[in-house]
Amino acid sequence: MIRFFKKVISLLTLTVLLPAGIVLSAQAIQTQESITWDGIEADLTDVRISQNIVTIKVRLRNIGSEEQGVKIPYDTCFIMDETNQKKYYPLKDSDGLYIAGPMADIQRGGRFWFGIQAGKAKGLWIKFPDPADRPETITISLEGIFPFEEILLKR
Repeated sequence: MIRFFKKVISLLTLTVLLPAGIVLSAQAIQTQESITWDGIEADLTDVRISQNIVTIKVRLRNIGSEEQGVKIPYDTCFIMDETNQKKYYPLKDSDGLYIAGPMADIQRGGRFWFGIQAGKAKGLWIKFPDPADRPETITISLEGIFPFEEILLKR
């Protein structure tokens, strides 16, 4: 009987703590509202530097009551080193497409263009070059979203 309860407690621990850990790992570094789409909020969930490449991850959430068609051309996105007043645009692959996703189509090098239903979310990611002057913070700009400012770059 004791063995049975130990198994039940182990299963409960896995089913409660594991999902909680997943939720905690996806917490936003910063959240911004949309300038363009009613009810859309953007959560910056990750900024990582590896091999001189900055990768950002953003979760777009629809907190409104209607589906929103969100269109973000990757060629309008950039990170900014405000200390040294320099902009950096997304990296491109050998075919001229932005290294970002998901892509709805390849116009202008690729675009995020998806409907986000009320109460749902959709993620995107973009790769940028590591700013040459190695600033401590950057600003991240995505079309239609207020900028994510003073984002710490961990090296």
